[in-house]
Amino acid sequence: MKLIKKVGLLILLTVVFASCRTSYRGLTTNENHHQTQVVLSENNYRIVKYVEGDASARYVFSFGGNGSERGLLARARENMLRNAGLIGTSRAVINETVERRVKDGFFTTEVRYIVSAYVIEFFNPETDTPPEPEESTYAEYIEEPRTPTVVTQGVTAGVTLQADEDDGYGQISIHKPGFHLGYKLEFNKPDIKYLYWGTQLNFAYLNEKYYNSNILRGSEHTLVVEIPFLVGVKIPITENFKWYINGGPSIGLFVNDYTSYSAEYPQGRMNNGLDTEPSVGAELYSGFQLGKHWQLNAGHRWHIGLYEYDYSKISLSYLF
Repeated sequence: MKLIKKVGLLILLTVVFASCRTSYRGLTTNENHHQTQVVLSENNYRIVKYVEGDASARYVFSFGGNGSERGLLARARENMLRNAGLIGTSRAVINETVERRVKDGFFTTEVRYIVSAYVIEFFNPETDTPPEPEESTYAEYIEEPRTPTVVTQGVTAGVTLQADEDDGYGQISIHKPGFHLGYKLEFNKPDIKYLYWGTQLNFAYLNEKYYNSNILRGSEHTLVVEIPFLVGVKIPITENFKWYINGGPSIGLFVNDYTSYSAEYPQGRMNNGLDTEPSVGAELYSGFQLGKHWQLNAGHRWHIGLYEYDYSKISLSYLF
């Protein structure tokens, strides 16, 4: 059972942190595509200048960019044609070239398209003076200012649930529902669609009773302090209704109060006072957000350690 939980935890962490585009090559790769190759045979034109236009976008975990790469290419071509100055003149562009540059970071990917072409102007060689060459226009890369991070605060509360356990030899553990309270923070950037990240400070109460051959042998009350670090996506279904999922590692602390029962101590006897144990695990949540303020979700926390402190949550949150 513990092996299955560890494998599931490993899969969860792998999906959250390694399934997206996180490769790092450290270099910029270029891809050139010649869109048109035009050869004019008559001497009724002159190449007047060379022009470029570009557009770029940044992606985090493959999210962001404010549109598709096809839209990015269209913006680059639009900028090139603007620099060409074709309106009101007998001009055209030839030998258009599309260059795609990709720069990968650990969490980010930057994509830049550069569209270039030669501008020709037509004239009548018998009556017109050949046009003079003009200054070429090059696309200078100017890094777009990063949008500020939007911070959302909120409070969360709900119930905690644990599965009962039976070892098949008369040892039974029964759990009653507990509760949890917490404070949460969410972060997102407006230019990165869907992706967000966050953290929480949660306090949870768990309780458990141990039976041996249907005789009460012990009870445990546990206060859990947990701080998860979550990354997720929030996808709009309608304008005011969103579905989201997030997950990530979690650290915390367990404070246990264990009481044993026996013939000598039928009313119970506390063993060794309060016991504390650090906690490391992972959490996964999924739910719905209504409007800007209300969230309803269900989640699960996996504990890595000697004791069975896995539990599920049903939570209602209010965002300020």
